[in-house]
Amino acid sequence: MDNRPIGLLDSGVGGLTVVKKIIAKMPHEATVFIGDNAHIPYGDKSKAEIIALTKQSVNFLISKNVKLIIFACNTATAVAMKAIQKEIEPQIIGVIQSGAVAAANATKNKNVAVVATKMTVGLHAYQKEIQARDPEITVNEIAAPQIVPLIENNAGHQAYMAALKKILLPINNLGVDTLVLGCTHYPIIRSEFAQCVKPAVQIIDPADQVAQYTYNIMKRDQMFTDSSAKGKHEYYTTGDVKMFDELGKIVLQDEKFSAQDL
Repeated sequence: MDNRPIGLLDSGVGGLTVVKKIIAKMPHEATVFIGDNAHIPYGDKSKAEIIALTKQSVNFLISKNVKLIIFACNTATAVAMKAIQKEIEPQIIGVIQSGAVAAANATKNKNVAVVATKMTVGLHAYQKEIQARDPEITVNEIAAPQIVPLIENNAGHQAYMAALKKILLPINNLGVDTLVLGCTHYPIIRSEFAQCVKPAVQIIDPADQVAQYTYNIMKRDQMFTDSSAKGKHEYYTTGDVKMFDELGKIVLQDEKFSAQDL
């Protein structure tokens, strides 16, 4: 048994979509989340910048004595996870591998689309992981750098729809049957994504698979807490606490949500 919290990090509020799934799957576990909103978006930065910023968040989580760390950020997973895992003891779990497994299992016509940040698309992170499982799957990658800032600013339904209609138009002409939300911010506006693609398209949120994978790892390594009480959850942001709280209440559907400034 291990009563230490689970650590999670993201460039912003998007990682809370993963926190939500972790809490639902393991309600007795405690969590510590850090959103590096002061430096969002990561997807437009250099690899060196992304690694340096991610290391800062990792070091903070280690200082909170977490038992493992979930990179609830696709860009950080693609760029920094392997390098940082070599330097630290706590196991790191990323989101891309889980999303790739879910997509490969879901597609029936072997034609998948991935919407993600510019960096994640540029590295072909999902394409490599999906085709490693099935080389016959066509992976159409689309960069959508404008979406994260819209979500972080709580731009609203009309702004999301206007942007997504332009971004997702090619997908509707490609015959894909599966769409991967390749950024943890995107599930926050999942309903808008669904309205902009054909009804038959399956939408994959990697967070579902991440929660299950984390559960499996913790069961295997006997890392579950022995507490029968609801887990305590701490939230930190390097950015605007008020805006973070507003979005946190929406994502976690918790009016008592409150983050701390870092």
